[in-house]
Amino acid sequence: MYTGNHNPTVPELTLAWYAQPSSTIYSRVTVGLLERAYGGASGEMLWKRADAPFAVGVEVNRVRKRDFEKPFEFRDYEVTTGMVSFYYELGENYTAQLDVGKYLAGDKGATISLTREFANGWRIGAFATKTDLSDEEFGEGSFDKGITLSVPISWATGSPSRDRASTELSSLSRDGGAKVNVKGRLYDKVRDAQSVKLYDGWGRFWR
Repeated sequence: MYTGNHNPTVPELTLAWYAQPSSTIYSRVTVGLLERAYGGASGEMLWKRADAPFAVGVEVNRVRKRDFEKPFEFRDYEVTTGMVSFYYELGENYTAQLDVGKYLAGDKGATISLTREFANGWRIGAFATKTDLSDEEFGEGSFDKGITLSVPISWATGSPSRDRASTELSSLSRDGGAKVNVKGRLYDKVRDAQSVKLYDGWGRFWR
């Protein structure tokens, strides 16, 4: 219904506020039109130490389904979703992630993913999601799975930038296991920033 609309659209329009309450805790609040299908408010907190291979995050979203054609109007479906996320850097540039919580259809379950980042900045990953929806409701073997690809914008433009272009190829486009597609989640931003700080710190140490 969204992709078949030929009128001008506003895929995303948000305000985001980032903060660092302590040396190891980071926070984000995002409000507005979060993605093409949902608008509302998203809040996130992340605990991550620069010298630790693991991190823990919590995210809560209160969202309402957007109208198919009118960019600033909404439909009557509203839901609160929430996730607790665990991240672990396995070495060799592999990162594992486990998300446990409530998804957009009100179903509850977990998503596990594994991502590898290459020297040129490209990230390729795979994920699988299982929730408490019945096999008939979920379809496709009762769980979702797919692959993700993230490419740094600087790789194509040649200009310094931390922005990335990302896409997801999934076997399903149904309700089960669906998350709000909020831009600017904390883990990648914090990990990239901490990596730069550690690199600079070692440079000063060796000099």
